[in-house]
Amino acid sequence: MLVKGIGLDSSARFTFQSHAHSDHFVSGEVIFATRATKFLSHLRKGGFYREVSFGKRFYIGDVKAKLYPAGHMLGSAGIKLWLEAGTLFYTGDTKWFKLRTAEKSRFPRADFLIIEATFGVPAFTFPSPMEAEKKLIAFVEEAIDRGKRPVLYVNQTGKAQEVMKILDVHGITVRPSREMLKVARVYSKFGVRFGNIERNGEVILRSYRSPRVENSLSPWELTVSGFGRLRLSNHADFWELVRIVERVKPERIFTVYGFAREFAGILRGLGYDAEPVERTSELTV
Repeated sequence: MLVKGIGLDSSARFTFQSHAHSDHFVSGEVIFATRATKFLSHLRKGGFYREVSFGKRFYIGDVKAKLYPAGHMLGSAGIKLWLEAGTLFYTGDTKWFKLRTAEKSRFPRADFLIIEATFGVPAFTFPSPMEAEKKLIAFVEEAIDRGKRPVLYVNQTGKAQEVMKILDVHGITVRPSREMLKVARVYSKFGVRFGNIERNGEVILRSYRSPRVENSLSPWELTVSGFGRLRLSNHADFWELVRIVERVKPERIFTVYGFAREFAGILRGLGYDAEPVERTSELTV
């Protein structure tokens, strides 16, 4: 998406990349992002990144901007822009509740809000991260007590490290994939360390598997995802998204990704001026 020629998780001459998941990778003459996002992105792609710290004002061309933690994964950020028509906040992928391996999210007041709607319908109501953690540990401990080695299917960047840290806190060893280990080494550079990685770990972590095949998994295999059987999600669920809107207090809302159309309709029913937009569109405010 482009706003005043600035890319928001879209390629442009000057662009902002909210986090290091591949579906948000961008290209540009200058890519503005946090230091952690730069390091994580460089595991898979090149590009000239200008590192920006949370809470410090900077300029993209002649537009003043500031980054806020998004809570989605290590280094993930939302961006506030000061435009002639007013202030605009773009969340990128985000999370209201605090995760163990991501910075606690913050949401500023803004006149315009562009908010992700990956889970933007009431059917997606997740347990809190702590409740999901308890379910995860119960599943793993039962498997181990029965002499089984549990297998968890997770996104290799972000979710894998969150699960690794949860298991580490509970004294459970893991055997992650090579890609997960590469990402974990970057996390450790930013103070998120793992003391439970072993070649013969009690829990095997594998790359995310579609929940469409969950019925074919053994009783000791589990997909950990907002779409999976264990809903430990790095994304805000429907009610978290509503809380974010209430915190920002925008005059106008644009929804993007996932259930953008449905979420915009619900917000209009709540009295907000809201409409869905395409990720590739150029927005005029």
